[in-house]
Amino acid sequence: MRLFLSYLALAWLGIGGWLLLEPAALDAYAGVAATSVDGTIELRAMYGGMELAVGLSALWALWRPRWASHVLFLNGVIAGGIGAGRLLGAVLAGSASVYTLSALSFELSAVALCWVFAKRLRSGDQSSG
Repeated sequence: MRLFLSYLALAWLGIGGWLLLEPAALDAYAGVAATSVDGTIELRAMYGGMELAVGLSALWALWRPRWASHVLFLNGVIAGGIGAGRLLGAVLAGSASVYTLSALSFELSAVALCWVFAKRLRSGDQSSG
């Protein structure tokens, strides 16, 4: 589980830090661009700040293992919500780019692994991952 929490921390912190500093990068990767100062602030908040917070929660669980179940729940809910919205968006659009499919694979696999590790925590088996 520590390996998985480390992966979550690196993934969320890496993307969040990058997009907090360089929100215009979303235009090249996802076609998302700010058209105003408020738009840039919003991209920094949602793609930078929120993802940094989720990544910091994973670091917290590495430092304080008793929080692991809460952090797995948080990561599962956030990744699940983003993934569900992305999947519905792709269905409604009738199309999905490589970017969309890549992000969706991260989100859905994160949900599945959060569920698996949370279930192991409940049963007392923390030996894997």
